[in-house]
Amino acid sequence: MSDSGFSSVGFIGLGVMGGPECANIARKSGLPVKIYDTDADKIAALERDGAVPATGIADVAETCEVIFLSLPGRPQVEAVVRGAGGLLEHLRPGQVLVDLSTSPVDLVQELGRELAGNGVLFIDAPVARTRQAAIDGTLSIMVGAPTPEDFHRIKPLLGCMATEVTHCGPTGAGAMVKVLNNMVVFETVVALSEAISVARRSGLVDPDTLFKTFAGGSADSFALRHHGMKAILPDEHGLGIFSSRYMHKDIAYAIEAATAAGLALPAATLASELLQSAIDLGYGDNYHTAVVRGIDRAEGEPS
Repeated sequence: MSDSGFSSVGFIGLGVMGGPECANIARKSGLPVKIYDTDADKIAALERDGAVPATGIADVAETCEVIFLSLPGRPQVEAVVRGAGGLLEHLRPGQVLVDLSTSPVDLVQELGRELAGNGVLFIDAPVARTRQAAIDGTLSIMVGAPTPEDFHRIKPLLGCMATEVTHCGPTGAGAMVKVLNNMVVFETVVALSEAISVARRSGLVDPDTLFKTFAGGSADSFALRHHGMKAILPDEHGLGIFSSRYMHKDIAYAIEAATAAGLALPAATLASELLQSAIDLGYGDNYHTAVVRGIDRAEGEPS
């Protein structure tokens, strides 16, 4: 049981990551958890963990002290918070809203200011690692909180979902670290895809040997062991996990943050273009490692 100091939890968005995140809070926090999603099947799955369905967004806002969001991105977060009947219309002073989504930095900072004006604490806490990590409760969470005290207040609940919980700085810092994290991960995926494509085309090096050798040397990384070994090497890029469209969105957020800082990102821009090529080839809903298919095809490899 977490020692959070809160009396009740709300959770909106029970998708690929949100479902297992919420399940861990329901199992470990010892608090009543009220849930909302547009998919009734996802709600039913969480009821088995003791969560209680809400009648809608307003119900969550009116009955829960701390509310978590786990949503696909900017449009969904804006709709749930700012839209007609959204959280902004119902939240009251003293409540806490935690965004676990990968949201753009500018939106997170805007919401922080808007909600603070209503006496509501907003914390950006996007997550990293895989869906299996979400299931296991071993995520890494990057937190933007106005003060260290605000961070430590929410940390016990975040600890229900994660083994690494880091206060990255003020509001927006969590979002910034997350989009840069995904940028680095995907640029590594691109490098692995290029490397294996060259190895296959040359015929000199077995791809399995290539990646095993990488793992034993200076090219070793989380991306190699998880994305490279488990997806790029077997050339299996499943549906229902972190898709090319989602990664394209996250790279766009990183480029937006760079533009706001007066910087250009050539590698991230290329990564975005390669993702768009994969999407155009029909891999938009596949795991983002499907970018290797676009690289192969761009070089004349049969699909």
